[in-house]
Amino acid sequence: MQNMPLAYPSLRFRPSSVVSYWRLGAPVTSGRWYNIFRAAPKLAVNPKRFDYTLKLVNPDLDAERQSFAIDRLGREALATEQLEHPNVIRLLDAELDRPPFFLVQPWVYGRSLDRMLSAERHAPVNRILWTIRQIAEGLRAAHDQGRVYLGLEPSHVILGKTGRVTLLGWSQCHQAGERAWFPNDQLQTARYMAPECFTADYVADSASDVYSLGALIYHLFAMKPHIHSKSIEELIEKQKDAIPEDLIVCQPDCPPALSALVKQMLATNISMRPTFREVLNELIGIEINHLSNQSSIRL
Repeated sequence: MQNMPLAYPSLRFRPSSVVSYWRLGAPVTSGRWYNIFRAAPKLAVNPKRFDYTLKLVNPDLDAERQSFAIDRLGREALATEQLEHPNVIRLLDAELDRPPFFLVQPWVYGRSLDRMLSAERHAPVNRILWTIRQIAEGLRAAHDQGRVYLGLEPSHVILGKTGRVTLLGWSQCHQAGERAWFPNDQLQTARYMAPECFTADYVADSASDVYSLGALIYHLFAMKPHIHSKSIEELIEKQKDAIPEDLIVCQPDCPPALSALVKQMLATNISMRPTFREVLNELIGIEINHLSNQSSIRL
C-alpha cells in the first residue's frame, strides 16, 4: 500500500489536550487504528472525574488507512446511536466529517471477559448462563435493527459489578446483506469469527453472529478456544474440517442442552446453524432450568 499524505499530520494528543467539548485524561490504549483516552466534559464541575471514553483515529495513519479507520468509527457511532439497549454501549458524541475524527462513549466500570478468562476465576453455572443470555440480548437488538455485530470476542464483553453485560467494539458492525470487509489480521477477534467471514465475497449475515456466540460459549465452558491456532491462516485451514470436542466432555458441569446447542451453532455450513431467534429462545429456557445451579466452574 503506497503511503499518502496525512489528513491531519500536525495533531498530536496527550492528557490535558482538549478535543471539541472534551478534555483528555489518561490514555487507555494506543492501537493500530485508534488512540483511546479517558475523558471529561471540558466544563465539568469536578475536573478530576473522567467518566467517559474518547476514541480518536490514529493521526499517524496514511490517507488510505485513515479513510478505512474513519469508516469503522462511523459504523460504531451509527450502531451505538441507534441501539438503545442496556447491553450495548451508548454513543454520546462524535465528529466524523472533519479532523480530529472521534467518538465519545461512557466509561464502563467493570472487568472484560478476557481478563476474567486469563485470571482463571471460578463462577457458578447460573451466573455464566446469565452472562451469555445478556450477550445474546445485545446481539439480538442489533439484528432487530438489521445490523450484524461481527466483533464478538472476550475483550469486547464488559461485566459490571452487578453482573450486567455491556458490549463494546462495534466498529465491524455491518448492515445485513452488505458486503463486508474488516482487518482479519487480528487473531484475537478472528478466533471467534465464522468461516464465511474470511471469504472474499462475504456479505453480513446474522448467522455469523450465531457462530461467534457459539465459539465464545465454548471457550467459557471448555476453558479453551474451540479451535487452537497460532495464526489466522492456520485457523482458516482448521475451520474447514475441525470438529470441536463436545462441551459436555470438556466440562461435565455444562448443561447438556447447551452443549447440544453450541454444537449446532458451530456448524461450518451456514445453513445448518439455528437462527438467532432460536438460539436466544433456547438460551432463555436453559437459563430458567438452571437458575438454582450453583455448580462452580473455572473460566
